[in-house]
Amino acid sequence: MNPTFTTNYREMAPWLESILNDCQDAVFISDRHFNLVHWNVTAEELWFKQPDRPAKKNIVDFLNGMFPRHQEVHSQLQRAIALDEQVEDIFVATPDDRTYRISCYTHKFPGTHYLLDVVIIVRDLQATIHRKKEIRPGVLYKTLLNSLEEGVILLQGDQGTIISANNKACEIIGCTHEQLIGKNLTDIGGKAFREDGTSVSVQEYPGIITLRTGEVIKQQVLGFNNANGRLTWLSISTSLLEEFHESVPGLVAVTLNDVTACREAESRLSESEYMFQSFMNNTHSPAWIIDEDGYVIYMNDIFKRVWKLNDTHLYTNMRDLMPVDMVEQYKINNQRVLDSGQPLITLENSLRQDGTPGVYLVFKFLLQTSTPKRLIGGQSIDITEEKRAQEEILKVNERFYYTTKATSDYIWDWNIEKGTIYRSEPFSRLTGYTQNDMENDLYWLLEKIHIDDRQRVMSHINACLMSRNNYWHDEYQFRCADGSYKYLADKGYIIYKDGIAVRAIGAIQDLTEKRKLEAELEQQKEKERLRINQAMIAGQEYERNEISKELHDNVNQILSSAMILLSTAKGSGDEQENLLDKTSQYINLAIQEIRKISKSLNSSIIKEVGFIDPVEDIIKNMQLVRPVVVDFECDPELEIELTNDVQLMLYRIIQEQTNNIMRYAEAGYVRIAIEKSDDALSLVILDNGKGFDPDQQTRGIGLLNIRNRAETFGGTLTIDTKPMAGCRLEVQIPL
Repeated sequence: MNPTFTTNYREMAPWLESILNDCQDAVFISDRHFNLVHWNVTAEELWFKQPDRPAKKNIVDFLNGMFPRHQEVHSQLQRAIALDEQVEDIFVATPDDRTYRISCYTHKFPGTHYLLDVVIIVRDLQATIHRKKEIRPGVLYKTLLNSLEEGVILLQGDQGTIISANNKACEIIGCTHEQLIGKNLTDIGGKAFREDGTSVSVQEYPGIITLRTGEVIKQQVLGFNNANGRLTWLSISTSLLEEFHESVPGLVAVTLNDVTACREAESRLSESEYMFQSFMNNTHSPAWIIDEDGYVIYMNDIFKRVWKLNDTHLYTNMRDLMPVDMVEQYKINNQRVLDSGQPLITLENSLRQDGTPGVYLVFKFLLQTSTPKRLIGGQSIDITEEKRAQEEILKVNERFYYTTKATSDYIWDWNIEKGTIYRSEPFSRLTGYTQNDMENDLYWLLEKIHIDDRQRVMSHINACLMSRNNYWHDEYQFRCADGSYKYLADKGYIIYKDGIAVRAIGAIQDLTEKRKLEAELEQQKEKERLRINQAMIAGQEYERNEISKELHDNVNQILSSAMILLSTAKGSGDEQENLLDKTSQYINLAIQEIRKISKSLNSSIIKEVGFIDPVEDIIKNMQLVRPVVVDFECDPELEIELTNDVQLMLYRIIQEQTNNIMRYAEAGYVRIAIEKSDDALSLVILDNGKGFDPDQQTRGIGLLNIRNRAETFGGTLTIDTKPMAGCRLEVQIPL
């Protein structure tokens, strides 16, 4: 092979290369665009004989160059690919009048319409014709006759004496060449029948009819059981080889075309056949088809494994394949199906896959076919283990029934295979549903589970079954007959067979009273927490009051006395007077600061002047520290309507949050709004500062104090903020 003509995107398998190179025709394998993928030696020789070879190795370019007068070849190949047709008769000629035949075949991925390769075969007909001319006429006749796929026999005389037959005819009839020559058709064993199943006598054979009447018969289809008992479907044609005379029997050629494979192929290629084969060979149950005489027509794979059979046992009578005692039982049941024409379900003894005796549930039925003999289909299910377990299950069920009578728990039994659930009588007393009200399936129970718990319970059950857990436990709210809900604790034990859940048994406990006590305890804990918070806040307020009194009564008095003493010393000299003047200014400033601290810490100020003036003092102090615009909105009537405790709570929250704003927010605008509706009081503090990430911000004591103060009065705190987007704090207090 020329090294410049290389393989391309994939390697050729050695076995494929060997087959292609043994072929005398030129074989090209290309992709769907006719770009070459593989070729054989003959194709390469043909390629390199061409003076102008296409550079990109495209088979269409090659054919156009080799057969320039046949430009239609490309369109014919394209049509073959598009319509998925095999093209075998494209005849072309080269400029030197050599004749070639081009054939095209498509190769698709199994089970799909995906085109993998295009196979193009170029055959030199001149070489074939030359080889045939070298063969002697007699040898050519004999070779040609025996190479035919059709059987050919020559008959003479009114009894149909066979004077010649080719190899295929001998194979079809089931005799050797020596057994046929010189015999009459009436002497040959075998039985013919029409497609409707009716028998055909020897006198009705096409060859006999042509011999006796001169009538030429074309493609008459008959079934034929040959001398070896083999069933063959034949397409029979006859022709006269000598002039017909009434007094002299003529010579008749009979052509026997075996169409058995064609008929079977048509059936196998149908979609229903594929579906049938796939289903039967994937089922876990033995399945078979026999004719009315007991001959096996079909066996699925599991049937073959049970009886240790294979395809060579097809068309064998079942009495030759099975024990005598079993065959008699099968024959009786088969006859019942044939006599009644109705399906039959019965129990039959048979063998299991391990060879031990077993019991099968068998379903037999007539198949609606046009075959000469009626066919019976059958399928069986091994119920040996079920039969063995049936008595034990009955005993278990009896023990279970009496157990449910003796216990106070609410027992249930879920037959997963059937999808049914048994619930004990105490369950009716628990939920208020009568036995008639309760449906015996899982869905009835799931519908009564509270919507908040239903999906979790369903997912939990499914997860246990999928993971093959033996124990399941869950708690949920269950809607009783009167519409109320009860808290139930449900637990069960799951039984598996061959890895498949078949049954679950469990018990239910009523947790309603327990949950009620837990809720009451939780409420008591919450009340206790609120009481502690209130006590803590009251303690803080007491402490602040004491500090305020201390600052006012002690520190302020001391500083005032110092100021009086320093004032009397003004006459001590010019320098002394200047110092005393400055001292007076500092002491006066200290007095103002102490008063401001005293006012902020002293909660009694709310009782004396309300909370609006102190809030305005907070605003003034903010504006002294930094230039900031503050809007304060509050209805003065609220000082009359709200209790001192609520007013103090609002004041402390405003005090805390404005302190946070001045320390961290760097805001230029702040809005404080207090509004009252019919059932709630709202406090909103908004700023345009730099904000913060509430998920990342470490919770400080300031926000915690604000939240605790709000919760003390049954309120809620909402914070809406993000970096560089300001902050909005809202407290809602129910009224």
